[in-house]
Amino acid sequence: MNAKVKIRFSGRGGQGIKFLGSVLVRVAMAAKYYATLTVDYTPSVRGGPIFCDVILDSVPISYPFCDKDADFFLAIDQNGLERAAECIYEKTLCFIDEHTIANADEVIKNAKIQRVPITKRADENNLPKSANILSLGFISQPLKQNGKIDLKEEHYEIVLNNMPKSFRTINIRAYQLGQALYHELMDKS
Repeated sequence: MNAKVKIRFSGRGGQGIKFLGSVLVRVAMAAKYYATLTVDYTPSVRGGPIFCDVILDSVPISYPFCDKDADFFLAIDQNGLERAAECIYEKTLCFIDEHTIANADEVIKNAKIQRVPITKRADENNLPKSANILSLGFISQPLKQNGKIDLKEEHYEIVLNNMPKSFRTINIRAYQLGQALYHELMDKS
């Protein structure tokens, strides 16, 4: 049985969107899944819109893009949202940063939107440069509930614990904050 999951992350250059995608790909590979990462950005790398598509599957992947068929969409920047939203369709679950994106309802007309304080939570915990890994912790939970791909905590731990020592503690903390944020929001709804 095919267990494909398609995810698009969007933001602006400098937020670590590409790194977020690459970490998720490494987690999937640790869990013995096939995974691809495709990145799209403008010539103005620092500050310009960027997005990446991550495809996870139990069989080899022949097409590494989200074309109006993303299962999950996570955006932490207004321009990134506007540039990357074409992957969204009625079944896409969209997680939109409520503090950096003002017009999600105007851009996303046909999918479920969940507003999330990702960048605010990172700032509150003195981790503004780790909003990407906080996003990883957050998205790990709906991925787990989706049931198609079985990424266990041990797979995330393998990858996070293999990061350079100077960033390891910060990234593990950011990841855990993201998980807690997801559960906090689900408890409220």
